[in-house]
Amino acid sequence: MRRTVTLLAFVLCAGRFAEADGRAAGPLAALPGRPGPHVARIAAMGGDTWLDLGPPAADPNHGRARGRAWTPRMPYAPELRAAMLCGCGQHGFVKPDGRFMDDLWAYDVPGHRWVCVYPGADTKRLKLHLDTRGFETDAAGRHVPVSYLSHGYCNEAYVPGLGLMIAYTHSPWWTRAIPQRWAWLDANDPDVRRRNYGHAGPVIESAKHPLFYDVAAGRWRRRFVVGDGPGPGRFEGVLAYVPRRKQAFYLFRGRVWWYDVAAGKWLDSGAEAVKIGYDSLGCYDPKRHCVYVMRREGFWAFDIDANRWRTIRAPGQPKDLSNCHGASIAYDTAADAVVCFRRDPPGIAVYRPAANAWSRGAAPPPDVETKRRCVNGFYEPKLNAHFYHLAGDSRDNGFILVYRCRKLGGATQRR
Repeated sequence: MRRTVTLLAFVLCAGRFAEADGRAAGPLAALPGRPGPHVARIAAMGGDTWLDLGPPAADPNHGRARGRAWTPRMPYAPELRAAMLCGCGQHGFVKPDGRFMDDLWAYDVPGHRWVCVYPGADTKRLKLHLDTRGFETDAAGRHVPVSYLSHGYCNEAYVPGLGLMIAYTHSPWWTRAIPQRWAWLDANDPDVRRRNYGHAGPVIESAKHPLFYDVAAGRWRRRFVVGDGPGPGRFEGVLAYVPRRKQAFYLFRGRVWWYDVAAGKWLDSGAEAVKIGYDSLGCYDPKRHCVYVMRREGFWAFDIDANRWRTIRAPGQPKDLSNCHGASIAYDTAADAVVCFRRDPPGIAVYRPAANAWSRGAAPPPDVETKRRCVNGFYEPKLNAHFYHLAGDSRDNGFILVYRCRKLGGATQRR
């Protein structure tokens, strides 16, 4: 039987998070890396231009990060100058090294290299137990997330001074790869196993209990939340950290929640719910203090101060803005624009909030293949560049494309 955490344990856990100072430990301790020659090439880019950086250097122990479907976002860590990549690819995929693809990677921008933060569950030797909260931990009491993210969607965000935050999105495709997991889960009766399709129980699966990779500690942490929150179950929503509030916005089944990082609890926004489907794209605009969400033909903005949604219809808007599988978006602070890279047809669409209008950017280099590759992307403000990792689903054939958006006042943009 699962046991819930005591209030004292919850308070102590929240306190440990509040004390984190952002200094990286473990595999991230050497970040940011030494700048390579590509940095000068990026700095010299003009507006509305592309640069092909090729494959990043491999991690010396674990090789290169693999492409992942439905994972448009690589949360950027400014103090590390690195972007994080996680989320499963093919369902239940086990890498050639015997590790489950619930791994975590960092792309070092100055070094143009991969750093393996966590190689994924060892499918042969993994052995865990449930702690008093019902979370999976190893013999030393360290939390080890298993199959924690069913694709990445937009369910990840970076919290400066703390680390990567993940709205837990349980992936049920672990049963063949890690069958020994049934031994420590509550649902270990054979009849239950056949019926529950890889479910791990209401505590582990709940989006209410966020998962963190704590940069200062160099380890995973799962926070048990007492009280209300998003759920039950999981959803492919939109998570965004808002520095002005020191809280994380989370769109869960049309309802907006706020996660207070210091207090370790969820707050219901009280905003009217909206009909926005799963696997939407989203990003935060700090200038207007709003969160943009787009999916297919829909484009919306959540006004944080007004606590309400508005539908955006602007000239030049593409008929299909795609979804998490075929596009990646980010707010560009230098250009004051939302930049959307779509895989099919390949190209850039730019929304200018100040003008409430869309324009079309340059297509990627003609010799770059995008149709069979997943798109994982982020914006790096220091270099003022958008980075896109393109790779086959669960394959290590990725490379990095860089795009710089043209600022207003430059040459006429394509319509």
